[in-house]
Amino acid sequence: MLRICKELRSVADWRRRAPPKRGDLHWKDGRSAKELAKAWFPVPGDPEVPSELLSLLDSLQETRAAVFDRGEPERETVFDDCGGEPRNSDLVLWGSNPCGKVLVSIEAKGNESFGEIAGEYVRKSTVRNPRSRVPERFELLCRGVLGVGPDDEEARALRYQLLTAIAGTVAEAQSYGAAVTVFVVHEFVRKPDDRRSLRNSADLNRLVRLLSRGSTDAISHGTLAGPFTVPGNKHFARRDLFIGKCRRVV
Repeated sequence: MLRICKELRSVADWRRRAPPKRGDLHWKDGRSAKELAKAWFPVPGDPEVPSELLSLLDSLQETRAAVFDRGEPERETVFDDCGGEPRNSDLVLWGSNPCGKVLVSIEAKGNESFGEIAGEYVRKSTVRNPRSRVPERFELLCRGVLGVGPDDEEARALRYQLLTAIAGTVAEAQSYGAAVTVFVVHEFVRKPDDRRSLRNSADLNRLVRLLSRGSTDAISHGTLAGPFTVPGNKHFARRDLFIGKCRRVV
């Protein structure tokens, strides 16, 4: 049986023990936090791995036949020493398959974006607080995730949340000693061509192009791409990473 965070047994348990950061404001039908909980607990009882996630992981030999024995919603991960908020993953899964230990970090998206554009976020942070450590963190992310400097225009055009998501995923995988590291965007949409879904796809594809040095242009739903090499920095080591996305129409 997959144990999820203190033996959650229902959507109500998930809300009570692992609420989203802004509580009831984000706990609504159509929003990612609640839809992710509903996907794992269609009925009260044991959690069920969503079929679209299983299909995604079974699409590659390296991630096939993964069995998960632990999961934690709203998992907080520290990936540097800059202080401030840690990475907050919607769900982290620990398990194994014939390749060894498998770590999967899930970013759920309903009608939400991947947050602010990195360059703008850094600029506004320093305007608000000239002593902000956000520029330092951004440089660590650029070098550790992408292998570029903080002045790189393509890096500055990325969504900041995607950079922290990759750093958090790699840091968790390193702590676990994972042989296989996977970052998944799990979308919950009302219709397949939803404009917000298209926007998020464009943002994820921009990241993938940078990680792959242009060899991978886009990721389609239900597929995994990679492995992409994350260079690492003084806080987390170089690691290969798979990225994929799956979708549920709600």
